[in-house]
Amino acid sequence: MVARVIAPSAEDFQWARQKRATVRAAGGVLDLVLPLRVGGEGPALFCAHPIVGLSWCYRALLPHIGEQHPIYGLQPRGLRRPEPLPASMAEMARDYADQIRMVQPAGPYALFGWSLGGNIAFAVAEELERRGAEVGLLTILDAAPAIPDSLTASDRDAWLLYNFVLDEFGYDPALVAEDAEPEARLLELVRRRPGLGLDEWAEWRIRALLRVIRNNVAVARGYRMGQVRCRVLFCSATRMARPLEQKLADWQPFIRHPIEVVEVDCLHRYLLLPQPLSVIGPAVTERLARAAVLS
Repeated sequence: MVARVIAPSAEDFQWARQKRATVRAAGGVLDLVLPLRVGGEGPALFCAHPIVGLSWCYRALLPHIGEQHPIYGLQPRGLRRPEPLPASMAEMARDYADQIRMVQPAGPYALFGWSLGGNIAFAVAEELERRGAEVGLLTILDAAPAIPDSLTASDRDAWLLYNFVLDEFGYDPALVAEDAEPEARLLELVRRRPGLGLDEWAEWRIRALLRVIRNNVAVARGYRMGQVRCRVLFCSATRMARPLEQKLADWQPFIRHPIEVVEVDCLHRYLLLPQPLSVIGPAVTERLARAAVLS
């Protein structure tokens, strides 16, 4: 039997080019709160990192969110220097809520998260509301409350998680389940192909990033969601097997009010490409303005 090879799509090439450009533009900044755009009189948008732990991807929002809105990315501890990682999603959310309030002492707050970042943004919203702060808008980009069974922090699944890191920096995600030492294999692949940014990192920092991604999965798997009362905008990638009705049914027990929806004609992984963001960005900008008027 001959395996069928699926040729890369135009979106695959576009996404790869965008990620490489993003890595170059980000300049390796690992601040806990990454200023993507400062200034402006509108409410700020705080973006929770996806599974890899870097918020550089949210640079793609800049042309699509009204320029009156500052944009910040939340990034994890343990990358700038060795330090303990959060032991739970609640601990991570408390830390991010503290960081947000140092930038913006009072609400209403606007949170945004793609994929696993949607779960983290939800946890931060829950924490801010627990403190009595107002969350004006929570935007979830096609996240699911439950983490897929295929994503675990175990050694058995480390190769799969490390492929996310390779893919993020523009390398071929070439690790397989049979790799006995996926961490060493990743380092070998990075050294073999310089010029994509990750090769400029010290080895301890690359290992720290791998530790961060496994911790992100571990805390997300252990997270038991409460309920938020803020307005929620759910952006659904329509080219996925799971229909919108099921996605909303999954989220509704955790969200007090009706969920607003924007459907986008793309795959989940391409939600931050320009065409999807040309739909998502104006929807978020409009709701940010609405939240500011209602506050």
